[in-house]
Amino acid sequence: MTKPDMNHLHLRRLNLNLLYTLDAILNSDSLTEAGRHIRLSQPAMSVAFKKLRDQFDDELIIYLAGDRVLTPLAEKLRPRVKRLLMDLNETFNLQIDFDPKTSRKTFRLAASESLATMLLGRVVPRMLMEAENINVIVSSLNKTIQAELFESGVDMVITPQSGFDPNFPSLELMMDRLSCMVWEHHPLIKSNITFEEYLAARHVAVSDTSDLSSRSGEILSRRRIVATTSRYGTLPELIIGTDLVATGSSWVLQYYASMLPVKVLPLPFPTEQTAVLAQWPDHRTSDPAHHWLMAHVSGFTETHRQARAIAHGRE
Repeated sequence: MTKPDMNHLHLRRLNLNLLYTLDAILNSDSLTEAGRHIRLSQPAMSVAFKKLRDQFDDELIIYLAGDRVLTPLAEKLRPRVKRLLMDLNETFNLQIDFDPKTSRKTFRLAASESLATMLLGRVVPRMLMEAENINVIVSSLNKTIQAELFESGVDMVITPQSGFDPNFPSLELMMDRLSCMVWEHHPLIKSNITFEEYLAARHVAVSDTSDLSSRSGEILSRRRIVATTSRYGTLPELIIGTDLVATGSSWVLQYYASMLPVKVLPLPFPTEQTAVLAQWPDHRTSDPAHHWLMAHVSGFTETHRQARAIAHGRE
């Protein structure tokens, strides 16, 4: 007679729902808050918490001078439980095929505000037209590292080279650099802008162009900035009908120029190119839904890369 595997029997006796409870407790400020996250009442949370303490033979949460503190074991459990829940979620949602016409999948994407404006602003509507029942959530990078984004459920991060994480798969989507944008009827600047005109002009600045301007910082610091915005989306409104000059991502500015009465000009000083990449968790690589998403993202950038090459050839 085969001897039973005691570890397997022990695992079978464990209520896997307690993992969600444990994750909520380890990442909340109180049992009440943890209960709200997983929709359990206070009495139910107390019972579950006691079971978890018995399971691990550890207090998990202690109070020092009135402060709520995780025990050393709880600190080690927190990232492991998070990863385990991600693996469980992937296991129960594993697909061997993907039909966009019938799928109800939710895609979660993260990108900087400028990239979301230009890239996802065109890609997401096309995805939704092809797959009427899917949902798409686009969030901001906010300097968050890839590992944390993927742990929170993000499917793909679109990032400039400065945010690249070599620990995850990636695909280069395009090369970008700084350009400037002016109203198409600018009173002084016509088909190009000289170095003297650039420095003499009044400028509107995006608060963060650090991803593209490492070698241009000294010149950019000499601009006469009269308006600053944190959002690329407000640049056209600020410059249309004025003599202001805006500097930013060439791809994003060209996106606005395709729709609005503005024109994009090369900067009158050397600028470096930087790559824009897509990154995703390892387990997504063989996922057919990921392949469909990547086809939309990379297909869009390839189409625009060819269009820009043709446009530059005519200049």
